[in-house]
Amino acid sequence: MPRGNLIVICVAFVTAMICYQSAAQSRYALMFQQGLRTISEFYVRPVENEDLFDAAMEGLTAPLDQNSVYIAPPRYSNFRRELGQEFGGIGVHVDFDEENREMVIITPLAGAPAYEAGIQAGDVVVAIDGVDLNGEDFDKSLDRLHGETGTSVTLTVRHIGQDDLVDITMDRANIMVESVMGDTHGEGGKWDFHLASNPRIGYIRVDSFGDRTAEDFELALEQVGDDVDGLIIDMRGNAGGYLTAAIQMVDLFIDQGDIVTTRTRNNRIRDIYEASSGGTLVRQDLPVVVMVNRFSASASEIFAAALQDHGRATVVGERSFGKGTVQSIFPLDGNRRAIKITTATYWRPNGSNIHRFPDSKEEDDWGVAPDQGWELELDDETLTKVIKARRLNDVDRTNFANPESATEREVSEEEQVLLDFEDPQLQQAIEVIEEANK
Repeated sequence: MPRGNLIVICVAFVTAMICYQSAAQSRYALMFQQGLRTISEFYVRPVENEDLFDAAMEGLTAPLDQNSVYIAPPRYSNFRRELGQEFGGIGVHVDFDEENREMVIITPLAGAPAYEAGIQAGDVVVAIDGVDLNGEDFDKSLDRLHGETGTSVTLTVRHIGQDDLVDITMDRANIMVESVMGDTHGEGGKWDFHLASNPRIGYIRVDSFGDRTAEDFELALEQVGDDVDGLIIDMRGNAGGYLTAAIQMVDLFIDQGDIVTTRTRNNRIRDIYEASSGGTLVRQDLPVVVMVNRFSASASEIFAAALQDHGRATVVGERSFGKGTVQSIFPLDGNRRAIKITTATYWRPNGSNIHRFPDSKEEDDWGVAPDQGWELELDDETLTKVIKARRLNDVDRTNFANPESATEREVSEEEQVLLDFEDPQLQQAIEVIEEANK
């Protein structure tokens, strides 16, 4: 066959395939329009087209994974404010436990209404405002947490290791989220980024990854300074956030090599994020420990994995959550609505997978495991003590209503026991640094 004829046939075939696919897409779009028009004209009661559209879009994302959803107004504006570290609500990171079909609190944001009311990491939310969440769509349950600033909401929760249910009521608020914290409050109520028990060790706790996290983290590192024996970065309970923030933070520790790779459908590499050359903010001989636990997910796993794979930090604690998928936001309707769908997966610098799929086994590659010899899984009772002790340590105990006296608030005997409690995983992190300085 002449080469010219072959080219014509190939072009015709490709054109036919494109036309076929376009026709198939147009066919489904046409059927959707027909369905919308049929319901609008003939249903026994009037129905708003907007309500039909929202319901249809929810159905469109239903067959996808749990992180792929349609976001309707006003939830989309709340979603954007949350990632911008300012939003209206109660201030919690939540996840859906697919196995038990439950909403689980990953972490309450420090200073937010949920945190102040006593919501704890690991709490199972059974009901919201008396509405049982069993069997309800996860996004509808999330919607119940949102509302106007100043309105109240009651969560019925089950604490870790307990059978009894507890009702906790709080007022929603417009929250400026603090994502980078220290060990205790120092002069003027500002965070002290050194361990109170060992001031020679820097301590930075990162609660989430938002718009200002990387900048605040860099400021915290500057306050820690170079004249320390080591640095502990606590990522326990960090549910993730912006990938860019995690990459910028890793870049402060390494100046060459991959940080994270994203892969799309059919395992194709989409992006390779690399460290920038030109030195690091943190001196290379400083011992660094990253703490993770079962509630550390997404961007916090990327941060820990990158420093671990580059030999720049020792990872201590528990195996992380295993949330290694990338969600992309596609705005609709002039940015009033959006579709959030999983478009890629995260892969570590060493080429290992991060995501824990529904059929993943314990022996499979997923999440971030502590370095050998530094694993320490906490039972429910100890984890509860760690959470309560951390909550007490986060309280600014200086009464600045009267700056002249600056008296300390009284501490109950029960609180003092918790304040004296030693966090086993934190003690392990301290041990890593002490061994490195021998």
